Amino acid sequence: MTVANSATRSQAFPDPIPGIITFGSLNLLAGASGVGKTCLMAWVLKRLRDGLPIFDRETNAPAKLGFICADRGELTARYWLDKADYQDIAFYSLADDDAFNTSRLRSKVTLIKILGECFDKLQLPPGSLAVVDPLALFMGGNLNDYTNCAVACLEMRRECRRRQITLIGTAHASKQKSDRKERYERLQDRILGSTAQLGYGDTQLYLASPEETGERFYTFLWHSHTAPAEVFPLGRNKEGLFVPWAESAQSDGEKKILSVITTNEEGTAFADILIASEIPKTTVFRTLQDLIKDGRLLKVGHGRYRKPALN
Repeated sequence: MTVANSATRSQAFPDPIPGIITFGSLNLLAGASGVGKTCLMAWVLKRLRDGLPIFDRETNAPAKLGFICADRGELTARYWLDKADYQDIAFYSLADDDAFNTSRLRSKVTLIKILGECFDKLQLPPGSLAVVDPLALFMGGNLNDYTNCAVACLEMRRECRRRQITLIGTAHASKQKSDRKERYERLQDRILGSTAQLGYGDTQLYLASPEETGERFYTFLWHSHTAPAEVFPLGRNKEGLFVPWAESAQSDGEKKILSVITTNEEGTAFADILIASEIPKTTVFRTLQDLIKDGRLLKVGHGRYRKPALN
């Protein structure tokens, strides 16, 4: 090994999320279009900026955080960052850059150079973390081509190491069939394109909607090559931002409904639950069905519910 290679392997900066997002790594956040990937990243970036824990894991604030939007205008892409009260993040929108010659994107050999130019727009110092939304634009075309994806990942990681930055790129999920038996069981296997993205990337992150999983919450997965996969339930607060399920507006609704219902055998009438909880009728009904499904509630008659008695 040469001295130059030894230098590139040394780590001068701490990992943003130790054990999950490592310094200088290439990571993918995937999910169906419109599921809320940009919204989730706004929450993650704000916590990274402030050095706050993410899912009970300690974080290290990067030297600088940046966001590259490759597919939408700035007003749309900034919406969730503004909601998260992170207006001053380093930001660049390729779609809004009238000086950029979009025909350059048709050539595979220029894509990594263009990605580097996007990094330059953010003026990222060593130790920074950048989000690229979406990363597929810089993958070189056919996402099902294993070699193509592998080479693109290798080149991107090399660029990150050279600049001493960490990259999280958003990715799409493949179209899902309505029959859940015909879907990949592991969420990370639902990422659109070749498995080279998993093998040559570092950590896979996936956001699934309640419609995709059949759960009443959003499901978030992270899976690095150095730790077992972990899954977390997420909800959305009154601002629409993602938060842990226990902190979400949906979870608050459950707590209100459960606080109204008795453990007595005759149970509590639906009408009384509706009045006391001050929650819309359809939401109350759906929440009651979910609580029954979980075994946290029993239906004891027509429109009457009770909590299981504690032994």
